[in-house]
Amino acid sequence: MTRGYMKRFVSIILITVFAALLSVCGRADFRASFSLTGASSARAGENITVAFKADGNGICGILAEISYDTSLLTYRSSSGALSDWKVEVTEKDGRLQIWAEENNSFRSPIKSQQTVINLSFRVFSNAKTGDKFTVNADIQQVSDTENELSGLNASYSGTVARPLSTDSKLRSLSVDGYTLTPEFSANKTEYEINGEVEYTLSALKITAAANDGEAKVDISGSRLSVGSNTIRIKVTAESGDTTTYTIKARMKQDPDYVKSSDSSLSSISVSEGRLSPAFSQTTYSYVVYVPFEVETVKVSGTPADKKASCETSGENALTVGENVITVICTAENGAKTEYYVNVIRMEKYITETDTDTGTETVTDTDTETDTDTGPETEPDIQTDTETEPLPVTGSVTDDTTAEEETETLPLDTTETEEPVNTKVPVWVVVAAAVGGIIIGAFSCVLVQNSIKERR
Repeated sequence: MTRGYMKRFVSIILITVFAALLSVCGRADFRASFSLTGASSARAGENITVAFKADGNGICGILAEISYDTSLLTYRSSSGALSDWKVEVTEKDGRLQIWAEENNSFRSPIKSQQTVINLSFRVFSNAKTGDKFTVNADIQQVSDTENELSGLNASYSGTVARPLSTDSKLRSLSVDGYTLTPEFSANKTEYEINGEVEYTLSALKITAAANDGEAKVDISGSRLSVGSNTIRIKVTAESGDTTTYTIKARMKQDPDYVKSSDSSLSSISVSEGRLSPAFSQTTYSYVVYVPFEVETVKVSGTPADKKASCETSGENALTVGENVITVICTAENGAKTEYYVNVIRMEKYITETDTDTGTETVTDTDTETDTDTGPETEPDIQTDTETEPLPVTGSVTDDTTAEEETETLPLDTTETEEPVNTKVPVWVVVAAAVGGIIIGAFSCVLVQNSIKERR
């Protein structure tokens, strides 16, 4: 290998390494630029947003100072920081300092115009229309990790716009072919059309002009129907303030018109229970059952004809038993049809604990035996020794003489004996049942023997 070839090879290697170092460590032609953008105007008391933007070919860090017109603007907040960047905004003495650095291991440098941060200001409420406000940026340092630039700047200016108009009045109002009462005035909002509107006219032609050119006018209700009509003219100012004017118009009835006689209902609804039978226009009586706990029921009807009206009577507090509620439908021509809903409120359900009859309900605690009271004994029936016994006719057994005597005791109507326990003991019932079974079996045996003897 010749010496000239070796020199060329080494030169290529050095150029390649140098180019790689430039791509990693920096660029000899590093460039950067900045701008501030926002609305061209703002009204007194409004907020404005100013975007701080940067453009370059590998920006990784920015240090800038923002100054603004403190006689017209006050700083509020910052937002919308550049993704993968750490951006800090501090305020001191009417100035803002912005420190921004790439926060993604230098994988997200600024290579085209991007918004670094948005700054929010408020225009003073006492600012005058036409005043100009400014925001300036002094770039103290911008770097791509190897190269640095300084002395760059950017600026933004705006104008205080006139305030929004609050004028929501009309300058004029008229109805084609008719006159208004009273005569129009911007401060009067209620009017009537003189006379009745002909039934052949389907809609009124209304002309309304706003006093302020930026206000909007909306007219509703100009299409008429027979009878009373209300037309509304709503004026909305630029500020959002509104004023509504009204015109009342009465439309004549067609002389050939025949009023509807339909006084039927299309439905009946009840707030409790269910109609029985199911509703039918030609069924006029219904029943509804409700429990005792329901104290009121609302009943309403819907006329089949929109021109008919409906009213309900009898919706009072329910009593136990029948409560008749009447739904009256009145047709356009005055004809009436009545529907009846009989609400039957059930009686209160009485449980054992609700009764006042003196009947005692035995519980488990009533049947328990107190172990400290000694052996269980039959209850004694106590009687007053001075009270004459009830008249008794029968046999009395004397234990000492074992003699049977029959006595008739006198009836004493002046004293009342304690009630005698007439309950039949269980052993008597059992003995009677056993005896009946034995007698029945014995009778069967006798019958069978008699049959055998006859054979």
